[in-house]
Amino acid sequence: MDMMIDVDGGAGGLVTVALDAYPLPAKDGVLLGQRSAECGGETGLAFVPSYPYPPDGVAWSLAANGKAWALVVCPRLVSPARSMLALVVARLLADQRAALTDRFSPVITCGTRPRFSQDSGYVAIPHLVSVVATDAVQLRVVWEVSDRSKVPGWLESLRPSGSASTEAVAVAA
Repeated sequence: MDMMIDVDGGAGGLVTVALDAYPLPAKDGVLLGQRSAECGGETGLAFVPSYPYPPDGVAWSLAANGKAWALVVCPRLVSPARSMLALVVARLLADQRAALTDRFSPVITCGTRPRFSQDSGYVAIPHLVSVVATDAVQLRVVWEVSDRSKVPGWLESLRPSGSASTEAVAVAA
């Protein structure tokens, strides 16, 4: 189904995307958006079960091997529609970042807030997504799973050029 989405109120505005159906098994895993159809058939998609490991950890391992550039953490019984929206957002974010850095870097997202412990080293970054279909407009949150060490650089990339850095500033009392 074709629809238009906008991620985080970006400068590019609404983008037309195809949100295709993909049957997800009722178990934890990772949905991979392959770089080519060679690994995922015609759709370029593959589902990798994660049991007995948590799906976010498996997603990090799969991202490190470089086969996929858009990965979606799929907890057991997650909505397939939310997972497909998360996949589209991961692809858009990966494309935007590749345009800025001239290299692809995997993006991991989740349609629901991912569950991991605070000391895992991961952080969940919410992205507000406007979804415009023929009969309705909805706001959804897609969560990006990132490494805690990448957050300062990510925050710096959001800052307009020429503005103050994110370094701590001492304030006199």
